[in-house]
Amino acid sequence: MVQKHTSRRSPHPWIDTVWQTVCLGDGLYSATPDGSWDLIRSVAPDGKSFVFLSGQATEPVEVPYQAGESSVVVSFAAHVYLAQDKAPRIGPEIRVLTVRDEIFELDGADFPLPTFENVERLVDALIAAGSLLSNDLVAKAFSENPKAASARSVQQHFKQTTGITQKSFQMIRRAQEAVRRLKAGEAPAAVAVDLGYSDQPHMIKSIKKIMGALPSNLDAVHKI
Repeated sequence: MVQKHTSRRSPHPWIDTVWQTVCLGDGLYSATPDGSWDLIRSVAPDGKSFVFLSGQATEPVEVPYQAGESSVVVSFAAHVYLAQDKAPRIGPEIRVLTVRDEIFELDGADFPLPTFENVERLVDALIAAGSLLSNDLVAKAFSENPKAASARSVQQHFKQTTGITQKSFQMIRRAQEAVRRLKAGEAPAAVAVDLGYSDQPHMIKSIKKIMGALPSNLDAVHKI
């Protein structure tokens, strides 16, 4: 892979991760599931910007890229959804947004183009405009103080908001954590036990299914 990836966690409760990628050559990138849908600004080699929405991935998707391209990606927290979406944003289909000068349009409102530094202000503007909403039940599902609700109700809200089940979300996040630890050089057997897999083969099977790669070849998996 001839890409340079930079990521950071965000203090904003509606943002999961912010990504920045620079393509140093031509290639094919495997976009792996991470439990989020994305707002993406892609900059072509000629400097032209494109902004689009990408649905939550449920399996790895191959995406070609060219030398000189760059991108900024805002991966949203599980509880966040678009106000005008009739269904959860899920799958490989993208929604291309209108871009002119240094702004893009979403549902009739104008916003500044995303940068690696301004995404928190951008998300605040999206919230203020009513373009983004939050499901509070989902937001607190994994917190120390979850809202009082039946397990069935939480599961329904989670599926309605994210497009995937709470169990699928947890499996994705567990696979991400396993990849992080394996890339850091931790022993596979210890990682499997620590993360609650039944055994090492179970962990390997899960990573292969979700990330499309074996623990022995994780170089292409970066969205963790």
